Amino acid sequence: MTVLGASKVSLSTFSSESLWQRSGRLNGDRSELFQLEDRKGTKFLLSPTHEEEITSLVANTVHSYRDLPLRLYQITRKYRDEPRPRQGLLRTREFLMKDLYTFDASSRDALKTYREVREAYSAFFDELKVPYLTAEADSGNIGGDLSHEYHIPSLKGEDRILCCSSCDYVANEEVAQSGREHFSKELYDMRRQFPKRLQVENIMSFEHFAQIHAWYSITYAFSRDRKTKYIAIYPSAVIHGHEGEERATELNFDALKSAFPDIDTIAGDPTETASPQIKTKYVLDYRISEIFKKSYNEFLSTQREIDINFDDTPVVDLVKIEDGDGCPKCETGILKVHTSIELGHTFHLGTKYSKPLNAKVPGESPSSGTVKNITTKDPVVGERGEEISAEEATENKIFLEMGCHGIGVSRLIAAVADSLADAKGLNWPRVMAPFEAVVVPAPGLENDAKIVLDTLSPGAVSTSSAFPQISSIDAILDDRPKDMAWKLKDADLIGYPILVVLGRAWRTEKKCEVQCRQLGHLRQDVPLQELRSFVDDLLRKL
Repeated sequence: MTVLGASKVSLSTFSSESLWQRSGRLNGDRSELFQLEDRKGTKFLLSPTHEEEITSLVANTVHSYRDLPLRLYQITRKYRDEPRPRQGLLRTREFLMKDLYTFDASSRDALKTYREVREAYSAFFDELKVPYLTAEADSGNIGGDLSHEYHIPSLKGEDRILCCSSCDYVANEEVAQSGREHFSKELYDMRRQFPKRLQVENIMSFEHFAQIHAWYSITYAFSRDRKTKYIAIYPSAVIHGHEGEERATELNFDALKSAFPDIDTIAGDPTETASPQIKTKYVLDYRISEIFKKSYNEFLSTQREIDINFDDTPVVDLVKIEDGDGCPKCETGILKVHTSIELGHTFHLGTKYSKPLNAKVPGESPSSGTVKNITTKDPVVGERGEEISAEEATENKIFLEMGCHGIGVSRLIAAVADSLADAKGLNWPRVMAPFEAVVVPAPGLENDAKIVLDTLSPGAVSTSSAFPQISSIDAILDDRPKDMAWKLKDADLIGYPILVVLGRAWRTEKKCEVQCRQLGHLRQDVPLQELRSFVDDLLRKL
């Protein structure tokens, strides 16, 4: 945040419902919102995000283009009524987030800021020294038309990220596309199974029509209010890969939700609470939309009981992408699916929040160039030298261009711990470890251990420094009254990057045994005079 020139703020845990009503976000799904009232009946939320609050604050404090660009960040607790909290810190109802909010005077400046934030985020994740993926992403209910996610591959993750084997295409499944998967006439001819004895007049419903076809699949879903049933129609198999292999398909539920945003994603049987006056809507996969309409009209056009018009039906890509599908960006690439944990997200919001919350500054005047920090006492001169009123000049204001960029701090801790842990315990990266090194002495060597600690961290025990040219190492001495084996196991469990052990080699040769599990379970005896530079070299690799 320092590199980006951001200033730290602290926003309230409570958010006003009225702000969310103005932004329009309260009109959507409220299932994850903690809602409450004070004694006066004023409605509040436990803040799941702070876009409305920060926009309202900036709208009331920034009145000139000279105050821009503005970059504000906070590290605070957030609250969401998660339906399925799981995996400890990975998905919880209370969590710690780092939020950065950016404000610019133009879309061009905002996109420049967005690129700078992405570079800073990439540098941050690079410093963790853990494998991560940067993926194109869906903006969800946060909004905006440009966003990227940062993921750590993990079997415990809930996201599916698609990566190309040949080019730089990386995308979340929610927005990913595949390149060459198609539905062929041969598949249609092979899988179409109309019994010869079945007459058209025997087909009395759409469900009956669906059951006698093997060349496509249908999936049902319901709206959250249970008043609408959605039917997704997609091919039961597609041709994919360079070899033209046939594979069975699954529904891409994210694509279905993009077509019908009010679909209920909560598990359970929706038919139990479905409305008796339910209406039905359909969505077709683009691969089979024309052949399906033709087939449907051919066999059901004479049925009075069935009256479905597919002409205005949404047509999208409904097939879930799998390993081996073609890349949409290059001709040779094959997509690989990675299960992953989302750690960060960057959004270019544009004016999604600044317009409804009236966050704007003087922009282009009708009679002059850029209007600058106008007050009612300032004379404003037009381009022809005429004087115009401040009121006239301030009438033409521009809405602030925004961005919001988050990192899940508590989730980051859990994901990195899971990614790097081994059978002995945690394995923290240098930048996340509680200490960079721990000094573990054998019984009777506690006083010598203080000398070793002072060598690693001048000033930890005394103020002397024999190695001013090398940066100080953040080390700690384990002087607890426990046996050495217990302390070594505990050090591995905690996950210190470097262990400096005073044992047999110290008693005989005044050498410290340096251990590092992350670098191939390194164990090496090092003289005291070389210890600090040796440990410093190891830490540079972590």
